[in-house]
Amino acid sequence: MEHYHFGRLRALAHMGADRSGAFRYGALAVAWLALWRLSAVMQYDPHASLWFPPAGLTLAAMLVMGWRAIPVLVPCAIVATFWIDRIYGTGLPARALLVSGIVFALAHCLSYGLGALVMRRAIRRSTSPSTPVVVTAFLLVSALASLSATVLGIRGLEATGLIAASAPPLWLPWWIGDLAGALVLTPLFVGLLSWRYPQIEPWLGGLSFLPQSRGSGTYAGKLALEMLVVIVVLAANAYLGTPEAAFAMFFLILPQMWVVYTESPFRGALSIALVSTAIAVLVALFGITRDALVYQFAICVIAASAYFGFAVPALVAQNRHLSELAATDGLTGAATKTHFFECSERELADAHSQGLPVSLLVMDIDRFKAINDGYGHAAGDQILLNLVRTLRHQLRQSDLIGRFGGDEFMVLLPGLALDRAEATAERLRRALTELRMPGPGLGFSVSFGVAAIGDGESIMEAFRRADERLLAAKRSPHPADETVT
Repeated sequence: MEHYHFGRLRALAHMGADRSGAFRYGALAVAWLALWRLSAVMQYDPHASLWFPPAGLTLAAMLVMGWRAIPVLVPCAIVATFWIDRIYGTGLPARALLVSGIVFALAHCLSYGLGALVMRRAIRRSTSPSTPVVVTAFLLVSALASLSATVLGIRGLEATGLIAASAPPLWLPWWIGDLAGALVLTPLFVGLLSWRYPQIEPWLGGLSFLPQSRGSGTYAGKLALEMLVVIVVLAANAYLGTPEAAFAMFFLILPQMWVVYTESPFRGALSIALVSTAIAVLVALFGITRDALVYQFAICVIAASAYFGFAVPALVAQNRHLSELAATDGLTGAATKTHFFECSERELADAHSQGLPVSLLVMDIDRFKAINDGYGHAAGDQILLNLVRTLRHQLRQSDLIGRFGGDEFMVLLPGLALDRAEATAERLRRALTELRMPGPGLGFSVSFGVAAIGDGESIMEAFRRADERLLAAKRSPHPADETVT
């Protein structure tokens, strides 16, 4: 009976996974065809769109899903080819359209598939891919993959009769349109797909595309400013009728970089996608498609610059993390030796300038090596964690706790003279007697050394005196030898 229930549960799990996979593939197909129809609306010449959003979705799907996306993307490209016949009325027979669709699908999917493969391998060969490395690889792959898709697509459609060989050169607007779609939308779609495929996070070079809900009002204000710039520039171009006005769109890079520097990578990618969509839609509405190539280049340049801007928040976060590692002991959370002495010198100078006393407390666990050898390092680590947790609970917020190394700790006590510092050490000793240890029969004792820091004395000189008193306390029997259980 148990075997039957287990087999049934496993079958249900497979059915759930199959349904989830079918839903993802179906959503990918619907999204690709919807984006293709959107690009058809934005065409300013036959087969030349201001930008080509399906290129971004194809590259993102290839990056995240790999070749598993091919069975979805190929039929979509074939359907789009028949859709082209409905739009332009080519008059080709169904068999010719099918051949054209297959040729277009192969040119499109193989170009972006090989580009995604090259990008993933290039990034994974790097031991620690940084944001600039990821962005550079992405820009190169997008440019070369879209160029390959353009050249192969045009040659294939000419060979199958869907495009007349005598047609005006299409390669530049086709290429820049594909490139704009790939640059603008790929990061956004990678972010959306990564919710289902979190394993891609390690090779994103420190970028996280997880959404955030904080500061939505401020983010909406930044988007509104970007949209205002877009509307003003396009309206001025339509009203003045001069091609020079179109180049003002490059000023959009200023508010876009503001968004990139102050928001998450997902919001930065989303703003690039929304602004670029607004440009493409409004260019068609204002009837200024004569300057479409300028706006295409503007979209590409703004997107590329913004992606390199992602490196700034990533580097800031990385530097903050490195600073925390340098300042904080990884196990206990106490200050490291170097950070403790640096902070102590500043605290000492402030206290002496105000005429306040300062004391230093040094402590360590007696026979700690025997504890590690007898009970294991896990038990020893737990003792260190419990000890620091007790110190934080017993000491003031202004007191500084540092780990000198191993089982030796230091505490700077600003504002306390020697008598009060010794009373603090005794209070800590009593509190440590109440600690519960991680193993049965496991106990330890703690020794203290206390020194007042005199005027003109450095923290290192006071440390040497406190350390000498600690060694003296460890050699002589006194209450510090009481076992903490």
